[in-house]
Amino acid sequence: MSGKIAGCDKRGVTWKTFQATYTDVSTLTGLTDFAVDVDVNDLDDGGIWLRSDYNGGSLNGVLLVTGGNGGTYDGLYWHVVTNGSVAAATGFAAQTGLQGADVHIRVEVIGNTYSAFLNGSAMAFTTLTDSTFSSGSVGLYDYSPTSGAGSPRGQTFDNFQVEDLTTAVPEPSGLALFGLGAFGMIGYRRRQRRRDNV
Repeated sequence: MSGKIAGCDKRGVTWKTFQATYTDVSTLTGLTDFAVDVDVNDLDDGGIWLRSDYNGGSLNGVLLVTGGNGGTYDGLYWHVVTNGSVAAATGFAAQTGLQGADVHIRVEVIGNTYSAFLNGSAMAFTTLTDSTFSSGSVGLYDYSPTSGAGSPRGQTFDNFQVEDLTTAVPEPSGLALFGLGAFGMIGYRRRQRRRDNV
């Protein structure tokens, strides 16, 4: 799907209108708290849509931009898009050499906090706090030049996974420890009863 939205630079100044590419994971609608893992190959100018939808031809959602600024920025930043209108970019985080690199991005959305992590780091690379959207879909965005640019590349995505964080499922090892503890308590009680009955 695509729709025209106005782009803004980091000062909030409208600089162009472009066809935003929006590909949602339609089977996962209404996500609230979740994580997205994706490998971005040849990071250029694209991103990940979070809590998004495409209703009536208007894009809505939070967009984590990868690269950006026409394929010249070495980092990530956020846009909040409401009815196709893009708010000023925020949460700029740069790292030399990110443009054109292959990276793994994990985004965790919990409550009103959106956190992006790079290459398995436990520390968030950039974070956004915003309450505009409470649920929605996840999607991908690509605006990287494949021709006509000084270094045409074309960013691609691979190993895309979405994890629902609203239902915590105990790990098997946690269940095993719980079971061992329960059996230990049963054994302890039996011994106590035997001692009391003697």
